[in-house]
Amino acid sequence: MRQTAIDKWHDCINKKFVDPDALDNSIAFFSPFVFKPILGIEEVTKYLNAANIVIANDQFKYTKELVGEGTAFLSFETIINDHYINGVDFLIWNEEHKLTELRVFIRPFKALTTVGQMMSKYL
Repeated sequence: MRQTAIDKWHDCINKKFVDPDALDNSIAFFSPFVFKPILGIEEVTKYLNAANIVIANDQFKYTKELVGEGTAFLSFETIINDHYINGVDFLIWNEEHKLTELRVFIRPFKALTTVGQMMSKYL
């Protein structure tokens, strides 16, 4: 049985490594830190692997999932440096179950600042 896009995404989070095969060549990543979308497998993988190092720690967990036809909203929470963080991963995939678009939303602002500073070390 073929893995769904959600299965592939959870594997990437659990393994703390983004498999480029889970991404479509046209992938666009809308980061909360960058004004323009990040495009292409190589650049998107670099950002997502940095996020995995910083955000997907032992405290990280998805709390809710809303999955539709080709889209999903995954609500998450974690704690970094004593800061509670919650956010949403918005995923869009194609008929091959490869991600074509990813948007990440993080709150509160203090958490966004903390994550941005920590991620910059890996980019």
